[in-house]
Amino acid sequence: MEAKKIFHDVFQNIEVGIGEVSKTVGVSQRQLRYWEEKGYIKPVDDNQSGVRRYTLSTLYLIIFIKTQLDQGFTLSAAFERSKDIKVKSKIVRNFFEHTFNDVTITDADKAYGEIDLGELLVQDGQKYHFKGVVDEHGRYLKIDKS
Repeated sequence: MEAKKIFHDVFQNIEVGIGEVSKTVGVSQRQLRYWEEKGYIKPVDDNQSGVRRYTLSTLYLIIFIKTQLDQGFTLSAAFERSKDIKVKSKIVRNFFEHTFNDVTITDADKAYGEIDLGELLVQDGQKYHFKGVVDEHGRYLKIDKS
């Protein structure tokens, strides 16, 4: 099974009860129910147990909203920001989807490395090779003439 599908399945199939979410994240069960009423979050459909449960994906959304509220945003603004972050995350995932094979670890202890971002051919026929670098100098692009 491909890793992308496994991660998707994990995020959609692991469930956490409302009590555990409330205790761990610091959002009251009453608040969570209110967020549900507003349509910001959705519990797992389970008419049998009667216990509200959330997927890991929803748990991350709850954490994000809580963090935004703690920073002074309104509930509606926090939710709107979450939609923006979700789209941006998808773009980044799509961009880097195949690059994990193109990552060179230069220092595992410090999580330093280089990401091969490919080549660029410019008008004069010159080729340049791009790498994203994380090292003791920070995060930056490295461009080498091919």
